[in-house]
Amino acid sequence: MRPAARMPKLTRRSRILIAVALAVVLLLLFGPRMIDAYVDWLWFGELGYRSVFTTKLVTRIVVFLVAAVVMGGVVFGALALAYRSRPVFVPTTGPNDPVARYRTAVMTRLRLIGIGVPALIGVITGFIVQTYWDRIQLFIHGGNFGIADPQFGKDLGFYAFDLPFYRLVLGYLFAATFLAFIANLVGHYLFGGIRLAGRSGALSRAARIQLMPRAIPGTPRWSS
Repeated sequence: MRPAARMPKLTRRSRILIAVALAVVLLLLFGPRMIDAYVDWLWFGELGYRSVFTTKLVTRIVVFLVAAVVMGGVVFGALALAYRSRPVFVPTTGPNDPVARYRTAVMTRLRLIGIGVPALIGVITGFIVQTYWDRIQLFIHGGNFGIADPQFGKDLGFYAFDLPFYRLVLGYLFAATFLAFIANLVGHYLFGGIRLAGRSGALSRAARIQLMPRAIPGTPRWSS
């Protein structure tokens, strides 16, 4: 069996260049946004409505943190379940088994991948969800119009203020369930819970328990 290929080590100069490049990219991405935010802060202050700007800013920050932490935690939990329930012995198809090489690479950087991937997904989710800050504010401060819907008997304020927020929450929960399923599926495949060999394959009991409830709607999530 050939030894697993090792990743080339970066020199100190290469690491410095990569860090500088990342800093420049982050500056180009977030620099204009920070300048716009500062200009808006000054403009709202001149009009005497700085509290409006701070409310918007605080709402976006809180929504970003909550959405990022929850989504990152869900993905991390799915990966952790796949790792903790992995088989003790995983047979390989031969010295050129690509899954074995990926498994070795992941195991050598388990903490980096196990924390970095959920953190990255959480940050991306937070940036997406915080753009809907207005729906949350409308849900919190919305009211009634005093006019009932003739079909369902609900006040029209429900459709203007409450329904968009409920749709946002349902979409977020659907995305969290989908990403948890994908993370758990990939984790079981890498750690040997799912094995594909030719036309046949094997699925561990832990993989069936964790994956089937998410793949089949209407079933309990952790049924045995």
